[in-house]
Amino acid sequence: MTFSMFLTSIYGSLGQGLLYAPAVISVFMSLRVMKKPDLTIEGTFAFGAATTMTLLHRGVHFMPALIISSICGNLAGLSTSLIHTKLKIDAIISGLLVTMALFSINLFVMGASTISAPLDTFIFAPVRRWVLGFGVPSFDALLISYIIVGAIVLTIVITVLFFLYNTKFGLSIRATGDNERMACAIGIDTDSRKIISLVISNALTGISGALIAQQQSGANVNSGMGVLIIGLASLVIGEIITPKNASMLTRLLFIALGSFIYFSCITLVIATGLLSPDWTRLLTALLALFALCAPRLREIIGFKKRWVEVTK
Repeated sequence: MTFSMFLTSIYGSLGQGLLYAPAVISVFMSLRVMKKPDLTIEGTFAFGAATTMTLLHRGVHFMPALIISSICGNLAGLSTSLIHTKLKIDAIISGLLVTMALFSINLFVMGASTISAPLDTFIFAPVRRWVLGFGVPSFDALLISYIIVGAIVLTIVITVLFFLYNTKFGLSIRATGDNERMACAIGIDTDSRKIISLVISNALTGISGALIAQQQSGANVNSGMGVLIIGLASLVIGEIITPKNASMLTRLLFIALGSFIYFSCITLVIATGLLSPDWTRLLTALLALFALCAPRLREIIGFKKRWVEVTK
């Protein structure tokens, strides 16, 4: 692999990592903050992608389309949270039910299994034209536009969440996730905190789906397949490199960095020819498995080191 190819791979991985980062943060909000996995994410991701591409296909500007994709995520998260809190259905089953329903809804929204839109209607188009003005090659300008848009969206997301989680209401959300019974005992309406958390996290997933659909120049009914595994792997990678006792802001930043590292690993393995692109799903599963097992492996290695020191 030449240096220029390596640099292009890094640009592409950074852009893709930034565009997927809101979905990874969504996994963090459900799995780490609320301590419950939200399986709605794959359906919501495809819902955001399908809605955005349908609107762009019909001539709607990308900003309203992006806003509507987040609202679609709100509705998906609201549906899951209401089924869980009001009907007392298990959170995992609630997510599966909504994801199954969204499959049919996505088909209805798109009117087919796939849909695309003109490239000049995408959110990246004006940014790419601006970058081209600096004499950057066309393909590199496209990759840089992914990075710029992804960085702007991620900055807004992290800023909003940082301030939210440091408000009294945000602290009550974190308290609900840490110890629901204790939160109830001090008068917190835990059901409303669960609902708000799922509504916000699914909005982020919808936005990520909208951005990725525009990066891939289209959406299909299976757009969200594998997003949960990608989010889990990126989350665990980010947590491994996060300093101990880190603040919420630091944790969010390192989680986003984990998304970049994840896609860098996938891209570099394929770009070097070690694996065919046909093996991407297997590589994704193995990398996710390694990331999930890493904390346990670190404990085992640390225990063995301490045992050797004791027996000397």
